[in-house]
Amino acid sequence: MVRRHQAQAEYQELLCERDSLDSEDTQLNSPEVGSNAEKPWRSGKSSPSPDADRFTAVSPLLLWLGALVLVIACTDLVALFYVGYLSRTVFQDKDFAAHLEYASPYIGLDELYASGKVNASKIEPLEIRPRISAQVFVKEPDRLAPRGERDYWHKTYGRMSPHELRLHVTPDIRTVAQFRAIDFGMEDCHLVFTLPPLSVPLEKGASIEFNPSSRFDVYRLDSERPLDVQKLSYKTRPKVVEKVASGVNPRVDGETLIHRFPCPRASLHVFEVACADGSDCLVDTWSSHNTSYGINVIEHQTI
Repeated sequence: MVRRHQAQAEYQELLCERDSLDSEDTQLNSPEVGSNAEKPWRSGKSSPSPDADRFTAVSPLLLWLGALVLVIACTDLVALFYVGYLSRTVFQDKDFAAHLEYASPYIGLDELYASGKVNASKIEPLEIRPRISAQVFVKEPDRLAPRGERDYWHKTYGRMSPHELRLHVTPDIRTVAQFRAIDFGMEDCHLVFTLPPLSVPLEKGASIEFNPSSRFDVYRLDSERPLDVQKLSYKTRPKVVEKVASGVNPRVDGETLIHRFPCPRASLHVFEVACADGSDCLVDTWSSHNTSYGINVIEHQTI
């Protein structure tokens, strides 16, 4: 019993000492009420996780990659605009050939004949067929000129386009013909109608329908550049420069002079054939590979 009482007394003494130590520690760590001691700040958020640390470390790399992509995109745009600029300034437009000068193969002939030491040989007149002979429609000013009316399909060569020209004129239809003078020393040109006999059988591909009482007016059109048949219509045809013939009544089985004009080498000439006012005219003739019916130019020697 004595030992038990001694043990209880020692245990109570130890508890008292522990309570005193706890109170002293609390007083040391806890600021007094009303004191100006700064209280420690504790965030409500938990400490950064390992994933957040990894994201923070990767962010600069993502920024550099984004900047690199932006630089590449800007470079591509600059290159694209530069190529577009080159295509507009370096390469010629598709019609540039129409403005090229016809180079002369007759080098030195002007000086040779001008010297008077050499006389030119006698040359017979040369016939020039139109490079273009297309129809425009007065009552349908926006209708494009027909093309490929005589085209056909060949089983070996595919689509064939024979060089057959048409002169078709009625009160509502006109024909625009374009010529290019290319020969040296043949600069006196005659514009003529060439019609076949009405009663003689024609070569395959040639034909004629003609009113003998027809009267025609012929106009010279502005000829600064070749015609674009794909865009040719009564509305878009070149403007009229002058009327070169009035009331012409062509004869069959021969040539009928329409107009005489100078034609220097490489010069371009465009004419329009129309019905004369008050004339119920009609001509519809096709040339063939070996014939030249319609409207033509005859070159005569000038040297």
